[in-house]
Amino acid sequence: MKNEEFVKYIQKIGNEAFRKLEQLDIPPYPKYYQDSFKDFLKSIDANEEMTAFLKNNKYLIDSIDNNQDTQIVDTCYDIAKESIKEFNKTNENIKKISKKSSVDLNKITKDIEELDSTKLITSFNEFHSNLLETLKEADATIIKLQEEVLKLEKESNIDPLTKLYNKRALLKDIENILHFGKDKKLDLALIIFDLDDFKKINDTYGHIAGDKTLIYVGKVLKNTLRKEIKTYRFGGEEFVVILNRTEIEKAKKIAERILKIISESKLIYKSNTIQITMSGGVTSHQIGDTADLITERADKALYEAKTSGKNRVVVA
Repeated sequence: MKNEEFVKYIQKIGNEAFRKLEQLDIPPYPKYYQDSFKDFLKSIDANEEMTAFLKNNKYLIDSIDNNQDTQIVDTCYDIAKESIKEFNKTNENIKKISKKSSVDLNKITKDIEELDSTKLITSFNEFHSNLLETLKEADATIIKLQEEVLKLEKESNIDPLTKLYNKRALLKDIENILHFGKDKKLDLALIIFDLDDFKKINDTYGHIAGDKTLIYVGKVLKNTLRKEIKTYRFGGEEFVVILNRTEIEKAKKIAERILKIISESKLIYKSNTIQITMSGGVTSHQIGDTADLITERADKALYEAKTSGKNRVVVA
């Protein structure tokens, strides 16, 4: 196969892959594009030469590592570098202004008898004006960098796929809450949800369908719970909800209502109907709890729900 034919062939598949992601409202992240690309590669009849070429050059469609933590660290470095650069520039400007003013004042001092008070005042005014302008620029830089840091901190607590809070934010929030419950019982409940047979969805319909399922579950949780209740993606297909000022029985009813909504929903993907169910484990705060202890209890209850039939809630 000629190189031009090969390029056109790949471009055709790539365009179809991007178009499909757009139709499904999925961001064209590398790993999603790769799955979509492979789907179309399978659906299009390739001649023997093309098939052999792709088989011998698997690296062309291998996964691209999209490590969120690395991106965050790189961004931190970029912000730090920009900060140093701007403040160094500001410092140099102040030095130049000070040096220039110093020279002018020395010249005036040597010729004190012929001192022109108007010239002296003008010199000081220019110095003051230049200094204020430089400091104003520095203030603008500081504000910009502070905004970037706040944005970065917020993004580091958000799961990029579901837009829920991530495990990092969860552990931080639990520790903050439990700080007030070292010596007393808190009216707090924690629920861990886990999608049933999620691997089967990935294996049957592909990882894009799996990601669409996770996005959908995240939306159900956010829309079902009150706005002030935080929802977290704990990892993989697990989700966590923290309920303040909520008794254990009420927390169980909330979990059962969410499971009912999920089980009665049907997700359509590539003309296929995906049936979703979840299991849930619920626990309440105990005196002396740590983040590990309270999540372990909820996880044990979740395990019991899984082993006893799935699509149900168990209280620890």
